[in-house]
Amino acid sequence: MAEQYKLLFVESFKGRVLFNVPMKEYTTLRIGGPADVMAFPKDEADLKHLLSFAGAKGFKVYVIGAGSNILVRDGGIRGIVVNITEGFTDISWLDDERAVVGAGVRLSTLCRECAERGLSGIEFAAGIPATVGGAVYMNAGAYGSEMKDVVEGVEVIGRRGKKGFIPKADIGFAYRHTELPEDAVIVNVHMKFRRADRKAIEEKMKEFRKRRDKTTPIGLPSAGSIFKNPEGVAAGKLIEEAGLKGVSSGDAKISEVHANYIVNTGNARATDVLNLIALMRDRVFAKTGIMLEPEIKVIGESLTR
Repeated sequence: MAEQYKLLFVESFKGRVLFNVPMKEYTTLRIGGPADVMAFPKDEADLKHLLSFAGAKGFKVYVIGAGSNILVRDGGIRGIVVNITEGFTDISWLDDERAVVGAGVRLSTLCRECAERGLSGIEFAAGIPATVGGAVYMNAGAYGSEMKDVVEGVEVIGRRGKKGFIPKADIGFAYRHTELPEDAVIVNVHMKFRRADRKAIEEKMKEFRKRRDKTTPIGLPSAGSIFKNPEGVAAGKLIEEAGLKGVSSGDAKISEVHANYIVNTGNARATDVLNLIALMRDRVFAKTGIMLEPEIKVIGESLTR
């Protein structure tokens, strides 16, 4: 399997390259079959090399950060997984309120630095296990705020290695969605915050973390919210009212803490999770006529026997 990817080993490539990688080790749900290749670009030159190589060979490319909000099927991934967590981790401050933030920066790191600088706007992200790039790509949000509120634009590299800048107006921010080109890999995010009292910022982050701890499952692997909230109602409430809290399929279980979460209680398979997702969707539709829309992204191939 590694032979066809051998050109990734070039002197100019500075990051790590791994083969036959169990994706369960790189997703917050701890589920997923093996990926052919996982590469960790250190910088833009590394990323351009990866994308050019994949394009020339016709290999599929999947970009991940912290591995939240994704489910990898049991058959794994044929192609190259680009993991941005070992590169693109700089925060460059342009002035007292504006920064260029690497796509691989953890939200927790950004929240901490903003609090230290007395900058408000990102408090809602305290406790979200994601990278900045991934959070922007899906317009992550909580408690009435979203990433779009602090983003001015993104720097991207296309699958042919060409770099560009997409301003906020052209990103197409919507609820848990953006209109970014499919072949665009976010490398940097231009962000703007606002000055505020440091103590008030820290208190708000602390309060949000407390609320998140009380309303989300702690101690078991999960991928975050499974479904988007329909307008005017919480998906978790609909799933709970359908009587599905605590229902299991294999080692996957609909959380008893929050019904819009599926947790891995041991050695759950992607098939188990997909069974529960279908059950949640079908039961809610039968009861309410509302068709829930997935927030989680499902990638990879089914296991062949």
